[in-house]
Amino acid sequence: MGMKYLRMISLVSLMVFHFTSCKKEVVDDGQVGPCVHEYKEAIFHIIDLRDSSSNTQITYAKVTDIKINGRKQSGPFIGTPNYGMIFMDSIYNCTIPFGFGYEKGSYELKMIVEGYQDKIVKYENVDYSIYVGGCPSYNDGGQKVSLLMKKR
Repeated sequence: MGMKYLRMISLVSLMVFHFTSCKKEVVDDGQVGPCVHEYKEAIFHIIDLRDSSSNTQITYAKVTDIKINGRKQSGPFIGTPNYGMIFMDSIYNCTIPFGFGYEKGSYELKMIVEGYQDKIVKYENVDYSIYVGGCPSYNDGGQKVSLLMKKR
């Protein structure tokens, strides 16, 4: 009887240990797992580009000399999320609209459109308009910019 009793106590102890050690931590929103922060869109968008005299829409531009908070950006990844941009030979080929980045601060770039004067675009205090905290959390509502280009 002693050996059977010892086995049964061992089995019960193992079951109790197993069930108590598998308890999952619950975060404040009732979900289990790591807290995630999401950027629902880019922080800086060029949504419209037009001819300054005819108001004709321009749908393509080359972009160079991108700086975010004074730091020159290069390569295909300039802060996700981004869209409408293809990096090739040190130039971003952009279809309008396009957007990039997630870091708040100053954004600067050079727009090049054939037949038009190059345009330096600089915006200070670029930020999201929507911040939702908690777990998960997210940013949304990036800065949207419309620009005019002058013919040469």
